[in-house]
Amino acid sequence: MTRFKTNSICTSGEIGEFCRFSFSRMKKMLLFVLFLSGLPPLSTNILREYHYVNMSKTWAEAQSYCREMFTDLATVRNKADNNRLLSVVHGRGKRAWIGLRDDLTKWKWVLGNAGFSNDTDFSNWSSHKLTNNKVTRICAAMSKYGFWYAHTCWQKHAAVCYYAKAPSRYILVRDLMTWSQARQYCVSKYTDLVSVRNMSENNQITSLLSRRTWIGLHRYYWSPWSNQSPRTFTNWNTGQPYNPDDYRVLCAKVNTTTGTWLAADCEEKHRFVCEKVRIRQKATFKLKFQSEADLKDPAAQRQVLEQLHAKLEKHGLPDFTLHWMQTDGQTFHKEQQTTKEEGSGG
Repeated sequence: MTRFKTNSICTSGEIGEFCRFSFSRMKKMLLFVLFLSGLPPLSTNILREYHYVNMSKTWAEAQSYCREMFTDLATVRNKADNNRLLSVVHGRGKRAWIGLRDDLTKWKWVLGNAGFSNDTDFSNWSSHKLTNNKVTRICAAMSKYGFWYAHTCWQKHAAVCYYAKAPSRYILVRDLMTWSQARQYCVSKYTDLVSVRNMSENNQITSLLSRRTWIGLHRYYWSPWSNQSPRTFTNWNTGQPYNPDDYRVLCAKVNTTTGTWLAADCEEKHRFVCEKVRIRQKATFKLKFQSEADLKDPAAQRQVLEQLHAKLEKHGLPDFTLHWMQTDGQTFHKEQQTTKEEGSGG
C-alpha cells in the first residue's frame, strides 16, 4: 500500500476521531484509513450584510422587523463598516434608522453590575443636569446633602467604598481620584464602590460626607448597540448628538447622502437599515491516507470529500464546506518511508 498525505480546509471538523471510509472505484472496493493530525483551532470570520428597508417605522418597530427578517438593526463597528453602510443607503434621499439608542434613564451599579432605572429604582438626583453628552461615560457623585450629581468620570473626588465583610460597611476614602481610580481602589482594598438602594442607605452615607464623593453608579452614552455589542465607533454630524427638547430616549439615524449620524426622537418614522450576520469558521488540517487507489484521480478525490462530508453530517456538525488545498501544484504527496537494512552477522 502507498501512503499519501495532503491538506484540507473545512469550516468545522471532527477532532481526534479516526474515521473509516470505503469507496468504490472501477467496481473494486478499497478500504483506507483517514485520520486528522495537528488540527488548529477554528478561525472565525463575521460577515455583516446591510439591507436598506424602504418602509417608514419607529425605531422600536424597525428593530422588531430587522430581528424577525434579518439579524438586527445595523451595527457600525468602524469606518469600514460605515463606508459599506453608506454604499447601501447612498442616494436614497431619506434618513434611516441604525441600531444605536440612548436611554437617559438607564444606568448601572458596579456592585453586581446591577441595572438601574430612574423610572423604577430609588434615586436622589439634584435638579442639576449634565449637558455634555459628547463624553463617553458619566458617573454619579453624592453631595454632603445627600443629592446625586452626574459628572464626567475624569473629575477627581473622594469616594465611598462598600465592604461586605465589615460591620460598618461604608468606608470613606478622602483621597481625590477619578471615578475609575476610585473604583480600582475600592475593589483592591474592600468590595467595590458603594450602591445606594433606599433613603436609609442614602442617609447613612451622607453622614460620612463633607464634599461631593463618588458612588458606584455610571452609564455609557449611546451604548450598547441593538445587538448588545459595545459602541466603539461614531460618525456624528457636526453639533450632534443634540437633545434640544430634553428627550429621555434618543435614537440614531443616518443621513443617506453624507453617511453622518443624527440623534432623533425614537417615535419619529423613518426608513431603516438592517444587518444580516453570518459567522464563518475555517480550519486547515492534514490528512493521511493508506490506499491502493490512485488518489491523484480527481474523481477519487471528489469521492473522498463526499464520504467525509457525509460522515461529518452524520455527527451533527452545522453547515460547512470542504475542499482540497494544493502544495507545489499537487493535492497528494507520497510519504517518504525509511527502510532499515539488516546488517550481516559475523
